[in-house]
Amino acid sequence: MRILDFVRRLTSSFTKDELKERLRIFSQGLQKALETFMNAETTVKAFKSKAGKEFETDLARGVRLPPRMTAFGYVRQVLANMSVTAELLGVIVEKSYGKDIVIEGITYRRAELLRTLGYMDFLVNYSMQLLHYILVAEASIVSKEHNEGQERPKPELLWLKNNRAAFVQLLNTFSKPSREIATLIESIPEITIGEDDMNIIVPQVGLAKLDPLKNNYVPGVSGLALAAGMWWAQIQVAKYERLKEDARSIQLRLEQLRLQAEGKNDAQLENTISKYERFLNQTAEKIAKMEAKTA
Repeated sequence: MRILDFVRRLTSSFTKDELKERLRIFSQGLQKALETFMNAETTVKAFKSKAGKEFETDLARGVRLPPRMTAFGYVRQVLANMSVTAELLGVIVEKSYGKDIVIEGITYRRAELLRTLGYMDFLVNYSMQLLHYILVAEASIVSKEHNEGQERPKPELLWLKNNRAAFVQLLNTFSKPSREIATLIESIPEITIGEDDMNIIVPQVGLAKLDPLKNNYVPGVSGLALAAGMWWAQIQVAKYERLKEDARSIQLRLEQLRLQAEGKNDAQLENTISKYERFLNQTAEKIAKMEAKTA
């Protein structure tokens, strides 16, 4: 997404305190996602489902996996790296903005900082929804509770499909050393973004200096919460609550997979899973309606 298009999607102004609150909630979600992937990595060594194999193929096409590292292991490694990156970017946020952040006349450096934080938030949410989807698909091979391609609600499956390319590309971006990412952002010139920059500023300064993380080439991410204020805060909190429920559902699915590997099943566990996922689907629908009101 071009930086100018990104800026157009932002609310006109918000405060640094609102942005710092966003970072706080994001960091909580990131730690929850990291813990969840660590558990999944130790339980799922190889994919049997179509959903898992397709993700593994897409990942192999888009990133260079270290030897003997699994797909879940790679995502976990990137999330761990992002935890350090978030701390460094928090320091840059503190010194880059005053009390109020006004979008009109914003510079490339300050806009890129916001875009990078938005992409990090997206990566965490996508990774958890993807993990949940794959584990449901893996468990359904034995339990037969869902047909192939019906493991999650249709809108969620479509969202995962439409944003897969962006997710893989951002895994590449945030696999870079945290200090390098922070240094690249701080190296961006404090030049005000303008409508005709492709013809005026870019030829003079160079796109590589204005967009060192190559975020302009990330496909547009749908459902990326960029606004601030009351509605944004409600959406962000709702997303964090959903992420926690995702994490709980994933732990239940991992236990189901462990029992399946032993040739066992637990009717009470499967009933609990069903209840959690009904609640999770209702939460996802609520968030979708809230986001529609801010579109």
